[in-house]
Amino acid sequence: MPIRRPRKPKSTGAALGALHDKYHNDGRILKYSGDARFWSTYPVTNKEYRPLPDPPSPTSPYHIHGGLIARLELLDALICFTYAIWCRDQSRGACIQETWKTTGPFLDWCKQKWTAEEGDDHEKAFIGLIWMMEGFIQARLEAYSCNGIATSLDELQHSAKSQALSAAEKAEQSGPTASGSRTQGTPPMLPSPASLGAPGSANSTPTNTGATSGARPATAANSRPPQTDSELPVPRHLLPPQYKDVAVPSHVLDAMSAVTVPVKISFLHHVRQQHTKTASKCLTESQNFLTLPIMARSFPLTFNRMVYSTLSAAEEHVPDMEDEAGELFWPGQCITGEGLGWVCLMGKAMINEFGKKYSYQGVKGAVKKPQIDSGLDAQHPHRQGHPLPRRPADANRG
Repeated sequence: MPIRRPRKPKSTGAALGALHDKYHNDGRILKYSGDARFWSTYPVTNKEYRPLPDPPSPTSPYHIHGGLIARLELLDALICFTYAIWCRDQSRGACIQETWKTTGPFLDWCKQKWTAEEGDDHEKAFIGLIWMMEGFIQARLEAYSCNGIATSLDELQHSAKSQALSAAEKAEQSGPTASGSRTQGTPPMLPSPASLGAPGSANSTPTNTGATSGARPATAANSRPPQTDSELPVPRHLLPPQYKDVAVPSHVLDAMSAVTVPVKISFLHHVRQQHTKTASKCLTESQNFLTLPIMARSFPLTFNRMVYSTLSAAEEHVPDMEDEAGELFWPGQCITGEGLGWVCLMGKAMINEFGKKYSYQGVKGAVKKPQIDSGLDAQHPHRQGHPLPRRPADANRG
């Protein structure tokens, strides 16, 4: 059973800023260490080999399982970076989309590094974790993009309604046209031969000369019941008020349905992004490797911390990232745009639980970065977003 820590209130902006700085810095340390350790696992004869400045003892798990430790450090770095950005979002009460989009290259590289190795269910679960993290990031971007799209759509609809009402008014004033009318009235009957006689004669056809002879044809159209929503080419709420309970003349509908409004290219781009279903694809991949039953078998401690938790989905701020025994929460519905905090907390717990077998120490065991850059960055193409090459088959797998 997890330890139930006292509930704490949401952190202030200053506290969240401090958390951001801490985990961003931890991420940089772990990323550098994972990179350096990875290059050191190549055979000495390989041109990609880079020795560590202070290598671990040959009997140390960090030497025996160097490749696995490197992957754990890189995944740990990804979690730290993601948690740091999440903390900044929380401090500002917003989603800083430009910052989230910078995580893509490193996230893709971590994913490639883990999928390149044939691991057991524990290691495959980490692949699922990376997919889940990407899915939640994409869902957050999509959810917050929807807010901006909704505002733009409201503005476009207001403009369209104004133009449609104006078009309807002009159509009413001009009346129906022969080419624009949707339905034609009953054609007049041909005169009978008898009607060709002189007016008032015994053979003439009587004609109605009453006051109703000048009635407008639209009166007959308006006597019909109003069209159903499926029959209307424009939304009912855009119709002029006088057509609330009567049929709308066809020439008025034609004029309204012909109205168009211009949109910006940036708006089309955002709408298109909403239909890529990136989050859905990522989470479909994730559930192939990471589910609650898999967690129960491979990470029982982390599983128990989640299923026996009293925390709710909205309490991401309660757990401490460094707490290895407190309550957690299985990440909820990403469609809300929230839950990334839980993904990071769960991921950290998984690394801590799995890493004990290999004496993994996180930041404490990381390779120290030299004070003076020795040009290592220039030799690491993945630092510009390119994946590292796969390690030769005869390298130490770890």
